Amino acid sequence: MVWYFFRRLIFSVRAGALVRRIAWLSLISITVSTSAFLIVIFVMGGMNESIQKRILALEPHLTISQKKTDKRYPLESLPAISEIKKNHSEVRSSSFESQDVILRTLDGKFRGAVARGMNKESFEDFIEQLNKLDQGNKNRINAVELWNASEVPGVGEIVMGIDLARSLELLEGEFITVIPPEGLILPPGEAPSFEKVRIKKIISTSIADVDAQFIFYQRLAALNNFSKSGSRRTGIQYWLPDGHNAENFKEEIIASLDEKQKNELSIETWQERNGALFYALKLEKLVIGIFLGLAGLVAGTSILTVLALLMSQKKRDIALLMTLGMSKLRTSQLFTKMGLCLSGTGLGLGLLIGTSVSYYIQEFPINILPQIYYDSHIPARVDLFVLFGVMMVGGVIAFLGSWVPARTVLKIEPSQVLRQKN
Repeated sequence: MVWYFFRRLIFSVRAGALVRRIAWLSLISITVSTSAFLIVIFVMGGMNESIQKRILALEPHLTISQKKTDKRYPLESLPAISEIKKNHSEVRSSSFESQDVILRTLDGKFRGAVARGMNKESFEDFIEQLNKLDQGNKNRINAVELWNASEVPGVGEIVMGIDLARSLELLEGEFITVIPPEGLILPPGEAPSFEKVRIKKIISTSIADVDAQFIFYQRLAALNNFSKSGSRRTGIQYWLPDGHNAENFKEEIIASLDEKQKNELSIETWQERNGALFYALKLEKLVIGIFLGLAGLVAGTSILTVLALLMSQKKRDIALLMTLGMSKLRTSQLFTKMGLCLSGTGLGLGLLIGTSVSYYIQEFPINILPQIYYDSHIPARVDLFVLFGVMMVGGVIAFLGSWVPARTVLKIEPSQVLRQKN
């Protein structure tokens, strides 16, 4: 009976042109807003997952370094660090050094950067991970030639991020002067220490901070003149089988250290190092979700207009139904269900279209982004919890949008309505 009245009172010729048009507009707006919300949220989830995947592959999952640069000692000698290596044979580790530097080109251009020194094995692992990520993704605009293990920087050589190289207008094979930051505060007439190095390779990691700020070199093969630099830090970096367990691994390390060591050492996970990036991505997803959700809410409340207009035009028909024996409560329930049919159809179509498109993009990423982006592909990741949440919230909005106008049926008096000529 609900479906019969739904067709006869809303979408038939008898319903009236105005009611039909508004009903179609409501149905289409609910479908479009629901599908757009799902597609945008799932695409943003895919982009966030892609960024996390690259960070997990290319950055150490946990680093341990000394806070005070004037008290340096080999961290491998600490009993707690030695125990970690014995108890976790599956965890890969290597020593590293990092420092702030100033780069000066032959043309006189300056730029600040972060120099990171690694041993040969770490470089080879870094190359392997980068090549795995880039293989099969040859449409990346910033992609450079795949990095060979033979191209590990040697004596007096460095590797530079592609954005940093572009900002300084440098090419592979050119030379650049590296200066420690304390060289800027020397008294007049005193020359700062510096080192001239050759650019062995320009790489693209598709991680903005790395490509725009970092240079890499092999330890003991370059930048040895800066061993006493105030910004130089040494430490150990770890790669776990599952990078998402980095926080638990950090807690285990902290528990094995004494109070003095806790104060002297700085322990960071990959989530903490990239906390600002992940917070920005989460905030962006939240804001876009709120605005798209508001658009869907406005579209959902259009059911109010359809039912209010319908009951205003069909008061005599409603009064006849009550005269024939239908109670006010059943009549109210009938129009509530009619509203649910209209909004439920739009919601169902939106869920179907949004989920189908998102699954297609997840399996076959679309290559349509302009050249200003690192990766021209649009990924997606379908989250069933988000899908279920949209279904529940949409159902509640559809019910309220149908129930509120349907309550006006309770105020209709059949005898008074049937006496009226118009």
